[in-house]
Amino acid sequence: MSSGDLWVGVDVGSTTVKIAIVKPETGRLLHSRYQRHNAMQAKTVRELLIEAHNLFENNFVVSFCGSGGQPFAEKTGSFFVQEVVANALAVREMYPETRVAIELGGQDAKVIFFEKDKTTGKLLASDMRMNGVCAGGTGAFIDQIAELLKIKTEEFENYASRGEKVYEISGRCGVFAKTDIQPLLNQGVAKEDIALSSFHAIAKQTIGGLAQGMEIKPPVLFEGGPLTFNPSLVGVFQQRLGILSSQVLVPEHSEILVAWGAALSAGAIYKGKKCNYNKEKSLHALEHFSANSKSKSDNEATPPFFKSEKEKSEFIRKHPLFDGNYPAPEKGETVRAYLGIDAGSTTTKFVLLNENEEIIDSFYSGNQGDPLVVLKSALIQLNERYKEAGATLEILGVGTTGYGELLFYRALHADYHTVETVAHAKAAKKVCDDVSFILDIGGQDMKAISVAGGVVTGIILNEACSSGCGSFIETYARSLGIKMEQIAEMAFHSKNPSKLGSRCTVFMNSSIITEQRDGKKPEDIIAGICRSIIDNVFTKVVRLRNLDSLGKKVVVQGGTFKNDAVLRAFEQYTGLTPIRPIHPGEMGAIGIALLTKEYMKKEK
Repeated sequence: MSSGDLWVGVDVGSTTVKIAIVKPETGRLLHSRYQRHNAMQAKTVRELLIEAHNLFENNFVVSFCGSGGQPFAEKTGSFFVQEVVANALAVREMYPETRVAIELGGQDAKVIFFEKDKTTGKLLASDMRMNGVCAGGTGAFIDQIAELLKIKTEEFENYASRGEKVYEISGRCGVFAKTDIQPLLNQGVAKEDIALSSFHAIAKQTIGGLAQGMEIKPPVLFEGGPLTFNPSLVGVFQQRLGILSSQVLVPEHSEILVAWGAALSAGAIYKGKKCNYNKEKSLHALEHFSANSKSKSDNEATPPFFKSEKEKSEFIRKHPLFDGNYPAPEKGETVRAYLGIDAGSTTTKFVLLNENEEIIDSFYSGNQGDPLVVLKSALIQLNERYKEAGATLEILGVGTTGYGELLFYRALHADYHTVETVAHAKAAKKVCDDVSFILDIGGQDMKAISVAGGVVTGIILNEACSSGCGSFIETYARSLGIKMEQIAEMAFHSKNPSKLGSRCTVFMNSSIITEQRDGKKPEDIIAGICRSIIDNVFTKVVRLRNLDSLGKKVVVQGGTFKNDAVLRAFEQYTGLTPIRPIHPGEMGAIGIALLTKEYMKKEK
């Protein structure tokens, strides 16, 4: 290490890359950058280093840290330091009075406890708590809520700062939080109040879920991107911790504090050791990082969905979906029908069932933040179609089910309502009278219903985690600009599907990032996601020791099963050929329409 060298810390996180350049003699920050990598870690790391080399002619002593840092350290001949150690180095150098540091990243959260070494008087990290199987309460949580509110993540702070009332929102899971938020939006609650309430959910999750009973004593240091760019979130933490403003420490560059600490490691942990980072060689290694990386799939190859085009054609023939063509009403005709409405967590559906229990019309749409408005518009359009045809539509009864069961029931003055499990079971029995098992996968939930002799004998719902539901496919497809109807065909084109397993929806992004870094194609990842949904069903929800207990007549339904790749993944996992109705997404609406018909007949 020569006298003209500069210390460089690069923090490669789950969603961002941070770089900090420090002057060795003073530890002073000369340059920093914080940038989202959008799953292109190597490209972003290389760009930030090239920018740094253009700013400084000095040689660099580079130290990597972060969840994705170690492979880059190995490829570039740099040092690697564990991020908690890097964090402690920075805090010790600049904020030695700190007792607790709360760090929020894109997908991780940490609470680090500090104490002074009795011999040296230097600050040491004495304990640390980090999120494990759930990424609720992190930066990705804010991203998900911003998406639901239809605002940019960068605008979230502006909304939260204007919030006045706090509502109870789950901080344990970004997808379940949406379930809490949707009814609030339906009731007309201001986006500002929901943004503020989301910050309270994050603070509650971090303090209660991570600290795990350990006392958070001031002064408390707040760091990481979400706490840097959302000062209202720091204010919420202060309020919930009951600490004074003077006991709150917010570094000027808290978003790159860990990278700063990594840079300082050159003069602490690696003092006197040679760094093999070389500008030309290391940048070249980064340029060819994916090509040089051995994909884990080399050792964990997974088979494609079909062995041949013939096998694929046979699958499609066995599992048709409704073609969308209903008979048009005739002029002068009076159509008598029952209206069944399923107010789902992410979608609104309805069906019209005639007196012969035939579906004569249906509707399926995303909630778009206001399901009542969506439903009202759809019903107006339905009525207009009959008017234009010169026909009369006579509704014999209206039934509601789903998350918004009571909301829709009251708004429409409906005749009947019941819980969605009953409606789904009713519809499945209509399709297959001797059904033995029903699996329904929706946008945010899963339902596994066991049936014996026509009677429901058991119901299992996902509770603490929504991984493996339809929202995840939708979110990832949208990020790639892929239409939902293109997903299955794209997955079927994969020759080497990714093996993503069953994980938290947000943590799954880390696996995806690794796969992309290792050269996996989008179709391989899409295929892996479709299979991970079924992995989640049988590892986190159903948890059967013996798949034979599913029985021989299994009905699969829910909007997620409109996706042929998910259906095929179920077949390959279980070895069964399930029954998929031609209206898999509307089964709740069909069930409630059937039950409403029965109810109205009894009432006469």
